[in-house]
Amino acid sequence: MFDPSVTIFDSTQYQLAESPLWHPVLNTFFWVDINKKLLLSKNIHSESQLKTVSMPDTLSAIAWIDEQHLLLCTSTGLYKYHINSTTRHLILNIENTQLNRRSNDGRADPWGGFWLSTMDVNAKKGDGKIYRYYKRQLKAVVSGLSIPNGLCFDKPRLRGYYCDSLTSCIYVLDLDEQTGEPCAEPRVFYQFNNMDVDPDGCVTDKLGNLWLAVWGMGCVMCLSPDGALIKTIKLCAIKPTCAAFGGKNAELLLVTSAFDEAINNTVSEQGAVFQISGIKNGQFEPPVLL
Repeated sequence: MFDPSVTIFDSTQYQLAESPLWHPVLNTFFWVDINKKLLLSKNIHSESQLKTVSMPDTLSAIAWIDEQHLLLCTSTGLYKYHINSTTRHLILNIENTQLNRRSNDGRADPWGGFWLSTMDVNAKKGDGKIYRYYKRQLKAVVSGLSIPNGLCFDKPRLRGYYCDSLTSCIYVLDLDEQTGEPCAEPRVFYQFNNMDVDPDGCVTDKLGNLWLAVWGMGCVMCLSPDGALIKTIKLCAIKPTCAAFGGKNAELLLVTSAFDEAINNTVSEQGAVFQISGIKNGQFEPPVLL
């Protein structure tokens, strides 16, 4: 397949780095620190410094809209965010009156929609939900989860994926060819035997392979569309959180991670952002259509 080369993209020890996103128009990499309420960005093809923007609420997921705007998913709702001015405008509120709730994962789908998950702040079992925002309407599509993660899409196979980290399971949904709406009940795609391992953020490549950050296992796994393990790439951080393709030709896999206080603090890579070079079939994330 390929011989991966893992390096450090950003050595900062983030508390909970998440939602990596490569903006293909700006050639800029964005990600968040959920615990610190930060939006971070860096253009890796220039000498520009890391840009950090503080948010008034918990920011957990992002997508790109156009050259000037991102979509932000926070604990209060969805926002259209102007990248240069750092101003944002509310699109709609989501569970904003429930203080025990927060947003978690999120990703654009190939039909122009945006999927997002919410959960109890203490990961109460069965309280997690997944929503889809499409053509100015918000619809709940999955409920009864605990820590909903891993939202990603395979349009050629008309599939949507998600994880429930608490049950160590990855699920797959069949999607409508025209609208991208779920058209069948979810089914199990991959079940970890070790229930202490949590599948976290995922992304799919052009071949439909699933690239999964495995929290607690310190690696990224690549699974075929049939659920067969193709490759495991070890990282120096025990809690990788999510992956995204980036670079000029989507030849990089950028992986965020979380800081683990239980690990010896001399292991400085905990919470860092990693860069895996040599990806052969990466693809950029589609924009959200508002």
